[in-house]
Amino acid sequence: MKKFLLILFIALAVVSFVVPLTIYKWYTDRLELPQNNVPSSLVVEYSDGTPLYTPKTVWVDFDDIPQLLKDTIVASEDKRFYTHSGVDLIGIIRSLVVIITSDDIQGGSTITQQLARTLYLTTEVSLERKVKEAFIALWLEQNYSKNEILELYVNSVYLGKGVYGFPAAAKYYFNKTLEQLTPTETVMLVATLRSPENANPLKELNAEFSKTVLRKILDAGVINSDEYERAIGSLSEKRAYAIQTTSQPFDNDLFWMVVLELKELGFELGDLRNGFRVRTTIDKNLQTLLSSKIDKADMAGLIVEHTTGRIRAAYGLGINNGRRQLGSVIKPFYYYLAFLAGWNKSDILKDEPLTIGKWSPQNFDKAFWKEVTLENALIYSRNIPSVNLFMALGQNNVQNFMKNVLNVGGYYPNDATISLGTIETSLIDVAKGFEPIFNGGIVVQPRLVEYVRDKDGVTYYSYKPQIVNVVKPPKEMDKRTPTEASVLMLQLMEKVVTMGTGKSAAIPGRTIYGKTGTAEKNAWFVGGDGKYIFLLAKDGKDLTGGGNVAPVWRQIAQSTEIGHIAASLPLKTKITETEPKVAGGTGTKPEQIEGTHITDEPATVEQQVIPTPEEQIYNRLQTGTITVDEILDAMKTLDSDRQREVLSKINEINPDIASDVYYKLLGGGEF
Repeated sequence: MKKFLLILFIALAVVSFVVPLTIYKWYTDRLELPQNNVPSSLVVEYSDGTPLYTPKTVWVDFDDIPQLLKDTIVASEDKRFYTHSGVDLIGIIRSLVVIITSDDIQGGSTITQQLARTLYLTTEVSLERKVKEAFIALWLEQNYSKNEILELYVNSVYLGKGVYGFPAAAKYYFNKTLEQLTPTETVMLVATLRSPENANPLKELNAEFSKTVLRKILDAGVINSDEYERAIGSLSEKRAYAIQTTSQPFDNDLFWMVVLELKELGFELGDLRNGFRVRTTIDKNLQTLLSSKIDKADMAGLIVEHTTGRIRAAYGLGINNGRRQLGSVIKPFYYYLAFLAGWNKSDILKDEPLTIGKWSPQNFDKAFWKEVTLENALIYSRNIPSVNLFMALGQNNVQNFMKNVLNVGGYYPNDATISLGTIETSLIDVAKGFEPIFNGGIVVQPRLVEYVRDKDGVTYYSYKPQIVNVVKPPKEMDKRTPTEASVLMLQLMEKVVTMGTGKSAAIPGRTIYGKTGTAEKNAWFVGGDGKYIFLLAKDGKDLTGGGNVAPVWRQIAQSTEIGHIAASLPLKTKITETEPKVAGGTGTKPEQIEGTHITDEPATVEQQVIPTPEEQIYNRLQTGTITVDEILDAMKTLDSDRQREVLSKINEINPDIASDVYYKLLGGGEF
């Protein structure tokens, strides 16, 4: 029996130790770094240097925090701070005794627990929260020094009126820096910790709380009796006043887009807290225009420079991670492939009843034109002719071209309905797909961080275009150059606006290239000119791109320069026609339709072999014996199509050099 009881005791002891330890490990392994949860002191600017985001706090390093403030906080809030392991058992027991023997309520939370609550939890009073608070406090103590914890606390704790951290509170309540605070002002701020909204320096209750803090720091030896008496006397005279700061509209979604991109560039938000400045590519006027004209509850807009990838305005939800269906906005992507493959604007597409498996696509007007030119099929957004073109190109080829050449990410259904835009993706991905159509064949990653600099002006990052891909069609579909295909596409997209489904986006005196899109739960208009692509999406039932989105697009674009900037491509050039083709009915060859089957692994786009004389450039790139300027000199003698082919090969060998070459070809970034 004794042996059994001993085993039972050991088992219970092990379980009581292992279970909490396992829960602790599971919970704390998922915690974000504490410095990433501190209210940001990062300054984010528009492209003209004006504030896009004004921080709620100002970060001050530990060594620059006045010793009086550090000592006062410890004496007032957690006198055993430097000896406990995050949770003060003595303090908890003392608080329980006080609660039982009097009406006074004391929390017993250490500075570390308060920090845990500030950075990770809510103020909800519950056993679950207290357990989590204890776990986080222990984790903080294991991973950070006492000084680091106190530094985080001083810079992040809430001090009323929407102010976080003592440096920001000193500015808000007294218009001073921490070093300029008098001892009485320091005490008044520390007293605020007990009830930030009810006992901050603007409230009468602060005086009573300040007297309590003064008694504690007197007992702890932080101040002597003379200093105590002077501080008590000045409490009745000292008055705080709130600094009235100009409140600017703040787009939280845009701010977190900036933070996400900073992470992609290798910057953690916590690493940028001490006086860093991030200049964005966002044009203040364009951003203000979008935010004033659209309701982000059901609309989203994005304006991008298609040659550089600079995002000039972004407003609404789902900009970089949305899942909207494209509708007919998808059509230019595979019409572009068709032109690369040698199709002509005058080629015939059948417009007759069509069934693919169990799917019978319909035109928007439910009517059939029997047959239509490829040109008119896009201008008037005819669905069945477009599906016939899609089938003739081959679903595998189209999907692979969109994913791996145009780099349009998102959810792709495993059927031919993608021809009518059942793909679900984001505005950023749609912008990537349209960039090469507008610029002649180059996919540039849309970005919104121009540079990152520290408080001393040292630059840690500076923008340059990031080439994602240079368009190369699949083998056997390379009958035209990307520039020629772009010219044909823009010629059609201009007519979409002047005479087709996008007429309500037309602005007299301006040249706009665009495309409408209508899906089950949203509608689109994408339009642009020689510099910008402006994407606008609206969510809801029973919408059309031409009827519900294009008019709003026009209203916004009228207040911009969009449509005034001429395309750099030779749009007046007559592109040589190839042998006439027909898609649909008896005109689609069986072997062309075989490509519509989707395999689990998409086919890889075959790479064109780049011939000499550029071969020497590639060999020297491999050995690292050629400079960007030498490549640039060689490329200046090539026509635009050949330049893109060479740039494509360089991008395969060394993407960084490709970006530098492209950047200089564009003129060094001044556009």
